Amino acid sequence: MSSLVYTLVTGASNGIGKAFAEECAARGQNILLVALPEPKLEEVANHLKEKYPQQAFHHLGINLMEKDAPQQILDWCQNHDFTVDILINNAGLGNSGPFTSLPTEFYQGQMQLNMLSLVGLTHLFLPMLLAKPKGYIINVASMAAFYDIPFKGIYSASKKFVYSFSRSLNKELESTSVNITVLCPASVPTNPDVMLREKELGLMARLTSQTPEQVAQYTLDKMYQGKQVVIPGFFPRLYKRIGTIVPYRARLNILAKQFIKNSK
Repeated sequence: MSSLVYTLVTGASNGIGKAFAEECAARGQNILLVALPEPKLEEVANHLKEKYPQQAFHHLGINLMEKDAPQQILDWCQNHDFTVDILINNAGLGNSGPFTSLPTEFYQGQMQLNMLSLVGLTHLFLPMLLAKPKGYIINVASMAAFYDIPFKGIYSASKKFVYSFSRSLNKELESTSVNITVLCPASVPTNPDVMLREKELGLMARLTSQTPEQVAQYTLDKMYQGKQVVIPGFFPRLYKRIGTIVPYRARLNILAKQFIKNSK
């Protein structure tokens, strides 16, 4: 049994989630790593245990597309006396292509993962976070949260949801010890598919690209400063500012032409 305080990271075996786990560990934190039950998850946990032997690391393999997964994660923490003061809701699923190119079941799973599991974890862990002198939640959205994106419609809509939910709940919590930071990164090359899409999207994607490590370090710095919305990188912030000037229909046409490339 343990009375240590932990940072809980979902999607912790790859990409931004893995980078968050490594960056938090480098800052002296104990980590609970949650991701799909694959060998990669145990490898990341073992690597951190070897690198930081004075800290505690535990992992749970679970599919967050399952409706009862958030409750199972809370039960796991309570059964082992794991107390969480930072919750990083990172797990998510993206895609590009015509809406009709994938079955309904794919989009149901995507919405379950990107939205419902995030809400469930936030709701279930909030009492624990509120009991701490200071608690933090990072909800990972995307630059896609600011746009309607043809050929990426469910993904962008799900990230709009994360953004709106995070901002709204932050207002509710403003007199409490808990602060929510919503992270809206641009292109982050986390796997070969993302790298290929970035190459297809051209110069703008490369200019706005950030490594997972850069995103994690920048976001944690801003989180501790109480920042509510984090957009890592100069060019993504500039791109968002320019995007507010471009008329909606023109913006929609530009995005459609960009993302149709990914579906060919």
